[in-house]
Amino acid sequence: MSFKEEYFQIWQLGWGMHKKYFGISADNEEKWQELDRECEQLHGKYKNTPQQKFVESLLLSVVSELEERSKDGKN
Repeated sequence: MSFKEEYFQIWQLGWGMHKKYFGISADNEEKWQELDRECEQLHGKYKNTPQQKFVESLLLSVVSELEERSKDGKN
């Protein structure tokens, strides 16, 4: 897989998670645990690869955005 295809696929996975979990409330423990499991799966897929740091940064950004939105009520 080319660089472009590989990173585009990672972006798509991150975007899909962002869309899927956007709007969850801060107190919805079940959904947060589900998100955590999906993040762990994606991270595990790219563990010890050149893309690992990119995946980590993307996941942290997505989760941070979801947390902010869940707290400020702008979801």
